[in-house]
Amino acid sequence: MLSYQHIYHAGNFADVQKHAILVQLLKAMKLKNPKMTVIDTHAGRGVYNLESEEALKTMEFEHGGRHFFDHGTLPPGLKEIVAGMNPDGELKTWPGSAKIAREMLRPGDKLVCTELHPGEFGELQKTFDGVPNTELLKTDGFQALVDMVPPPERKGLVIIDPSYEMKTEYDLLAKQLYQAWKKWPHGTFMIWYPILEARGYQRMLTALRNSRVKDVMVSEIRLDGPPSATYRMSGTGVAIINPPWPEAALDQLTQYLANRMPIKAFGDVFWLDNMQIDPDTGTI
Repeated sequence: MLSYQHIYHAGNFADVQKHAILVQLLKAMKLKNPKMTVIDTHAGRGVYNLESEEALKTMEFEHGGRHFFDHGTLPPGLKEIVAGMNPDGELKTWPGSAKIAREMLRPGDKLVCTELHPGEFGELQKTFDGVPNTELLKTDGFQALVDMVPPPERKGLVIIDPSYEMKTEYDLLAKQLYQAWKKWPHGTFMIWYPILEARGYQRMLTALRNSRVKDVMVSEIRLDGPPSATYRMSGTGVAIINPPWPEAALDQLTQYLANRMPIKAFGDVFWLDNMQIDPDTGTI
């Protein structure tokens, strides 16, 4: 769908979780791979102005990035990137996944960003104008997920963060991800998803659980209470195929973030392979 613009949600608590995990993923992968490619299938605009009309309309960043930034509790790595973009000490700008990846990648590493929304793609071009080893493609991210793997060096990360505005995107993601995994079974894939009352994320995770995809580690942060005008989601999740570190490492980061949320929240980390299917609902 071409109506989604992440600027309305930039810097929210889901972004904090997603980007904190991304930083640690890239840090670990650089230690193992002398050269790699990062593919961001739904890159958005790369950098988000939190003083824009769109961001101020929802102000979701107040209970996410700004809360962590003002309390000095952004995790290491992400903290330095965000601080570097806000040198006056006030949070006005939030990095997208593509910006974080480019900041962390080495000169010889490649970043590929795909974005279909014409307005968002135009902003993405401004963000990365003249940046070396960065390729921008105005194309469908779900198709790029299959078409662009494996990268030439067969080392790297695919970041998948669609809007989920259409309910069918959950099923489409699971289908395309399985096709991509068959082409690159040893690749690392990072998938973000919202935890909403409609439970579309359960269908997606169940489809992955029922497929041949293995080694899927999941981090979830769930809020103590239903969605509200302040928190439009019940929680946030990240699934990682072929994670570069053990469960304890992801659990430590997940609990750190959950314990520092402005409201009560619970963190959970588990292997998708070990989850059982509920015979009544047909989902995990």
